[in-house]
Amino acid sequence: DSFKLSPISIYLRSTLFGNINITGGAILDPYITDTFGFRRNILAWQQPGKGFSLGKISGGNIAISTSFKSKPKDSKEAQDEKVKQQNNNLMPMTLEEQQSQLNYVRNNPGEFADFNIAWSLNISYSLNFSKVLRPDYKGFTTIYGSSLTMQGDFNMTENWKVGFTCYYDVKNLAIQSLTTFLSRNMHCWQMSINITPVGPWRSFNITLSPKAGILRDLKVNRNRSFQ
Repeated sequence: DSFKLSPISIYLRSTLFGNINITGGAILDPYITDTFGFRRNILAWQQPGKGFSLGKISGGNIAISTSFKSKPKDSKEAQDEKVKQQNNNLMPMTLEEQQSQLNYVRNNPGEFADFNIAWSLNISYSLNFSKVLRPDYKGFTTIYGSSLTMQGDFNMTENWKVGFTCYYDVKNLAIQSLTTFLSRNMHCWQMSINITPVGPWRSFNITLSPKAGILRDLKVNRNRSFQ
């Protein structure tokens, strides 16, 4: 009943040189805080003697990413794949379904290897911060986090592809997780081996699946995971 105005979300996105993507966001709290950082029911622009202010930023993030890849060996096949992806995006999906699909692709990159692209490399850096309550409940402190993500693959032969995805914690100078994959093009079928040797959850799986999207669920899978 007291804090009737919700925090204000700010979002920005831009592209530099046609190949560098920048995204960012922040949370603006429109209420003032006391000396310990606790909110008071006074809007920042209504505080007497302090001048005009929209509030204080209580959290935010920024991410910079870029990608490089070779030209497709078959331009017609690449165009057909692009059209297929656009048609798939037209299908209505809930946010949970989209996140589930994204997580599956991220955890099983070998199943979605594109042999038409000889090599590719994606690099992204993210920085975030937020204010959290101190353990002694005497005010708030700001915590920071930053990570570097590298993802790449290349064709060893015409029908074999190897790749990796690495998440590096810049703040703690440690690899958070590392996933590698090996894919084999088998004409109408595709075999993939995904291995995660580094991270809180370590796993491996072997999958044999048809390439046709409508038959993708008809796959043979063997997996194991370890904590």
